[in-house]
Amino acid sequence: MGITEVFWANVDWHLKNKNLVLSKTQMIAKNKKTSVTLRTVGEIAKKLGIDDYAILFEQLDDEKVK
Repeated sequence: MGITEVFWANVDWHLKNKNLVLSKTQMIAKNKKTSVTLRTVGEIAKKLGIDDYAILFEQLDDEKVK
């Protein structure tokens, strides 16, 4: 799994568990699954209530994916 896929998988997990949705612009970036800017990463992390957004780039374990 590439870094972009890891990022979006983590974002999906946090969105689901925190019952949140992305903005229209963030959804466009997610649907394209292309690289995202650091600014977008920061905005998404803020929306998710994450101070250290490096965790969004850590590989998910099998427990979280299920």
